[in-house]
Amino acid sequence: MINRRLLRLALFQFGMGFSVVVFSGTLNRVLIKEEGIPAAAVGWLLSLSVFVAPARALFGFRSDRERKTFGYRRLPYFWIGMMMIFAGLSAGPFSLLVLSRSFDLRVDLPFGVALGICTFIFLLYALGSHIAQTAYLALVTDMTPQRERTRSVAFLWTALIIGQITSSFVISFWLSDYTPMKLVQVMQTSSIVFLVCAIAAIWKQDQMVNVGEGEGEDDFTNRVWSIVKTPRIRMLFLIVFLGTIGLTEQDVLMEPYAGQVLGMTVGETSRITGFWGIGMLVAMFIAARIVPRMSSPLPITMVSCTLGLLAMALVIGVSMTRSVVMLLSGVMLVGLSNGLFLISTLSLVVNMADIKTAGLFVGMWGLCQTTATGLSNIVGGAIRDVFASPSNPIAGYTAAYTVEMLMLCVAFVLLLTIPRDSFATSRGQSAFAGLTDLPGA
Repeated sequence: MINRRLLRLALFQFGMGFSVVVFSGTLNRVLIKEEGIPAAAVGWLLSLSVFVAPARALFGFRSDRERKTFGYRRLPYFWIGMMMIFAGLSAGPFSLLVLSRSFDLRVDLPFGVALGICTFIFLLYALGSHIAQTAYLALVTDMTPQRERTRSVAFLWTALIIGQITSSFVISFWLSDYTPMKLVQVMQTSSIVFLVCAIAAIWKQDQMVNVGEGEGEDDFTNRVWSIVKTPRIRMLFLIVFLGTIGLTEQDVLMEPYAGQVLGMTVGETSRITGFWGIGMLVAMFIAARIVPRMSSPLPITMVSCTLGLLAMALVIGVSMTRSVVMLLSGVMLVGLSNGLFLISTLSLVVNMADIKTAGLFVGMWGLCQTTATGLSNIVGGAIRDVFASPSNPIAGYTAAYTVEMLMLCVAFVLLLTIPRDSFATSRGQSAFAGLTDLPGA
């Protein structure tokens, strides 16, 4: 039976699922297709996380050493990040308002000013996500025995995907007859859902620590260097970086692609996230059942890169077949490969951490992963704009998807150079034990 603390922690991921769908899916499609905002500008907004990604490692390190805020280690940073996410979600609809008005000749609002306002809103959301998610994953690592971490992480990511699937279909129904006001209502409602879920998830979960517990002389720079100077860890983070680019560059493009190539409506393209989530759910099930029984998750990472190549080939083929079924199959395969890649690499990281280093390890993995995601949004949007033309708009999407395939190929080759026993882990352990050693368990 799954521990009740883990079930409650999963509420945060479920709430995050709502925010991800409206911010990275529905809003970006509306800005690009309905409002005619350049894809590069939207990619810039969605990629702002890359510029504040170092906050993951920094705040993860600080949470490892936190002793002053009522004796709690992770809770202060989770709370700060949670409120920033809520503020960003609540203000998100104004990005649609100001950007659309900047293109209205009757309104004296320069595009640069509008983009600056939107940059602040998206930056607030991005920074909050970094801080809250790093503290959250570090807390999960603190509370879970090493042998159970892969299954726990897979379960919590399943909650995230369920939240995304649920919200995608709810939003699809709500926006079946799209109006800007309905989008505002969707984002405002999502912010409330997130806040309620986050508070319920974290309530009385963190444990108090002694003032002197875990104190060390290393500063942030020395601690980071002590980790990255190890060749196998450097190679792991490089693979995470390249593989993430190869699996996420299409995120900012998939819904506009479906709209332009297949003529799908806003409501119909909102369902794309749901099919992507189904693939992710299958990946979480596979990871939870198989990875803990293996001596190393590296083969699963290799499989994820291979599936990613097949997925992108299917998506590119849609431009020739005009098949909705083919697109949704490719999207599901993207979700499957992305989920396997995420869980296999994250399980490698959390199994190397303890309560004194969990924040930093998770933060560095998040830094690498989100930096790659942010850059892929910029690059994907830019490639689409450069290679697209009025006579052949599909060429821009095809070029971006081809770059993704190249990144996956490089990541796969690098995986072949790592000995399988470099990240050996325990096998055959029971699931979801632990999380019972905290007050009130």
